[in-house]
Amino acid sequence: MKSIRVTTKEELENAIKNKYLEIIVSGSLANKLHKTKKIAYLGAGTIATLTAMLAAIPFTGGFAAFALAPAAAFTGLEISMIIIAVSIGIALIIAVFKEYEEISYEDGKLMLKRKSS
Repeated sequence: MKSIRVTTKEELENAIKNKYLEIIVSGSLANKLHKTKKIAYLGAGTIATLTAMLAAIPFTGGFAAFALAPAAAFTGLEISMIIIAVSIGIALIIAVFKEYEEISYEDGKLMLKRKSS
């Protein structure tokens, strides 16, 4: 399979699963992925701790933002980046940047190419 354009999380998951050589991510998903890229390069221990911290947070009202502060301090990430990562899914972000390299990015368009094995 050669190339595919995706705009949703589900389409992106399917594109990765089907091992497309090139994925063009469009719209807000492209911007979110680009912004959260550095999460994919955190150490395994940091990712595990971040995931555990996020799982323990009751996402209700203003308390959620307050509870994200320790996770942000621990990882050095911005709270907004953590919130975006939660909406996309940390596992998906890691899968994208583990299997694909970012070729180019402009607002609303992210081009990914499958890494050679």
